[in-house]
Amino acid sequence: MARLPLVLTLYLLSLVTPFSSAYTWPSPQYDTLEGLLYEGRRSDGSSLASLVHPCRKRTGTLASVAAEWLRFSFHDMATHNVDNGSGGMDGSLVYELDRAENFGLGFNQTLSDFEAFPNKMVSRADVMSIGAIMAVSTCGGPIIPFRGGRVDAWSAGATGTPEPQQDLPTLTESFRKQGFNQAEMIKLVACGHTMGGVRSADFPQLVAPDPNSVNPVIKDFDTTMNFDNAVVTEYLAGTTQNVLVVGSNQTMDSDLRVFQSDNNSTMKTLANASTFQSECQAILTRMLNTVPTGVTLTDEITLLPAKVSAAQLTFEKNQLVFKSTFRLTQAINTTANANRNVTMLWCDKYGSNANCTGKTNAALSVSTVADDPNVSPITLNLGYSFLNYNFVVPISSNASITKFWFSVDEKNGSKPTVYDNGGSGYVIDQDQVLFVPMLSHVDVVPNTTYTQTYTNRQGQAFTRVYNLVAAVRDGTNPSRVYVDATDVAVTDFPYAINNPVDLTLNSTMPAVSGYSFYTAQVQDSGVQLSIDVHAVTAAQTYTQTFMQTLLLDNTPYVQPGAVTTATTAATTKSGAGRLSRVEVWHALLAAVVGAACLGGGVGTLLDWAL
Repeated sequence: MARLPLVLTLYLLSLVTPFSSAYTWPSPQYDTLEGLLYEGRRSDGSSLASLVHPCRKRTGTLASVAAEWLRFSFHDMATHNVDNGSGGMDGSLVYELDRAENFGLGFNQTLSDFEAFPNKMVSRADVMSIGAIMAVSTCGGPIIPFRGGRVDAWSAGATGTPEPQQDLPTLTESFRKQGFNQAEMIKLVACGHTMGGVRSADFPQLVAPDPNSVNPVIKDFDTTMNFDNAVVTEYLAGTTQNVLVVGSNQTMDSDLRVFQSDNNSTMKTLANASTFQSECQAILTRMLNTVPTGVTLTDEITLLPAKVSAAQLTFEKNQLVFKSTFRLTQAINTTANANRNVTMLWCDKYGSNANCTGKTNAALSVSTVADDPNVSPITLNLGYSFLNYNFVVPISSNASITKFWFSVDEKNGSKPTVYDNGGSGYVIDQDQVLFVPMLSHVDVVPNTTYTQTYTNRQGQAFTRVYNLVAAVRDGTNPSRVYVDATDVAVTDFPYAINNPVDLTLNSTMPAVSGYSFYTAQVQDSGVQLSIDVHAVTAAQTYTQTFMQTLLLDNTPYVQPGAVTTATTAATTKSGAGRLSRVEVWHALLAAVVGAACLGGGVGTLLDWAL
């Protein structure tokens, strides 16, 4: 590989989102946000990223999907009012699509893109923000840092989104209320209009329709589809095709009024390509982090270099099993070690070997799945792909499981790396009540039709009728077994579903391995039902949190792997599950500078680092 100049290498390292040390498993909100952002999909594999990546045009209209997604987030944020703290990224845009300021088929199609992805842990506004970040990244723009925790509104907010016919004082005041000064207004418009354009169906006074085509005519803001500064350089050169600058209807020349409002001073600074990227990263980060007063966002959701997901103690084919997936990152254009062994180890919960006092259980993965690097444009641009090691092991109910961890042995003479959640292991806190997906079922029943003219949507609505099964350990003696059923992904978001539903002992289902089965039926008009399963006893309430129902009795069955046992030995903590931001930066900086000074292969080091 060709060596990179030191200055360029340091610049590339400065763009990398480093790992931080804030994460501890389990963290359902972090895990779910991280999965959607970096894996680009829901837990059932339904992909959000594939709708926009790689820098797609929409089938039919040929509009830039990325531009529509970015615009959607801006319009949701644009009704923020710094004077009273209301509005911002709160998802209220879905109730505001009948307004002239939010007119256009692109809004309606973007709503359809997003509406199946919110759930209890990921708000509608978070999905919008992740969509905007994907949109910028997939078309060549910077990686925008993401923080989660936006809180959804359930009704329309105030009006006030800028419109092209408005004069400069009106536009300036609109952006001031959003929290942006004049220079920031110019940057936000330029960064927002580097992709996409104006379509004839939305603004026929600006773009004439084609009488010979059913598809709208689109006049792009510049001559590229990419997230670049062509919108700036072509404007300054006098060659722009932006109809909001050089349109025949000067009343609609809003970009011209904004761009030249400071005598082109800000636009001239954006003519530098690197400056444009860094300024857009900063201003779009602020845009996405503009939230109503009282909403506190999470810390930045950074990529987990090693991640545990889908960990569940449950029943499959009348056998108690423990399932988990362990995900490792792999640098793109490198080959994973074919000799690598990834082992899951765990301790019994009960009996003479409880807490690994006498023996430790171990099993190899039953399958390994390599993700395509294009699973998310964010992960692709960071230079990673994923390897997923899937585990299914039989568990004796007399022993159960109290915690687990992983060992990665490269079989090259080096010491195996242990991933143990910072030394405490990945703890299974209870086995008294367990959701059983493979005994549960959903029927999809059509119930009505809907028509909403302003969104151009017509179709059939459905009710999902879930028959849910939970297993309760004998001797628990619950006074109540119930689920909290939550679904926020309802078509057009008229309401959130959040209902407690009691389960009853099902005498027709025989007990298995010391567990009895409880059942209930839940009706849901959304598409992403999740449940918290509870067993209430006199002493305490046992809970399985955020159990998803996307895959139930259609879950592919995998034969459990072979289990070995060994006499328990002390395990050295590695801390390999997550490195601190400072440790990563210092290590990479020292390695790069050292290699450059010694004439070593900086490119090879960068491959390792990224």
